[in-house]
Amino acid sequence: MSAILAVCAENFCAMVSDGRMVEEPVRGGKPHIITEDLPKLRKINRNVVVGFAGDTLAAVQIVNAVDEYDPRYLTLEKTLRILRQKAQVVAVQPVGVRLLVGGRGRKGGFLLASLGSENSYEPQLQPARAGAYLIEGACSHTEIGPYLERCVKPAAAGWKNLDDVARTLDACIAAIAENDETVNTSYYRQLVT
Repeated sequence: MSAILAVCAENFCAMVSDGRMVEEPVRGGKPHIITEDLPKLRKINRNVVVGFAGDTLAAVQIVNAVDEYDPRYLTLEKTLRILRQKAQVVAVQPVGVRLLVGGRGRKGGFLLASLGSENSYEPQLQPARAGAYLIEGACSHTEIGPYLERCVKPAAAGWKNLDDVARTLDACIAAIAENDETVNTSYYRQLVT
């Protein structure tokens, strides 16, 4: 259940999620929808944003681990350590959990990290580079790669502002929602600049 997309560049990190939460595990036909308006993003502070896909209850427990710290002092790197430590002790449904963490790192540059239950929450951290976009996504019941290739990467060359980025990410989630009943088109966005 859920789709999350992130784009980081040398001067921003943007994330978009859908809002549908379904009962896991999804069995057979139509999923049982719990809510249509659950944002799967959390802005930790002015420098760090976290998004998640997968087992919502587990993901919320993991992300809420940051509440034990003063958010003013949480760097992206420290947030990753907190999330990974908490994730090691949270039980997860078979659908798994995938977290995206983006924003400014300790040294001021923009970074994008992904970590998930499929690889013991080992963070894959990438620094943003001049003239390039880091594009990442996660979806519980649909392979996200083909959607990023078809919907996001071709549009990136034409982005002129953050509204263009948001429209592209929204359109990608809409395309996923057409084929995956665990995703809807209620969009939630967070931005770090």
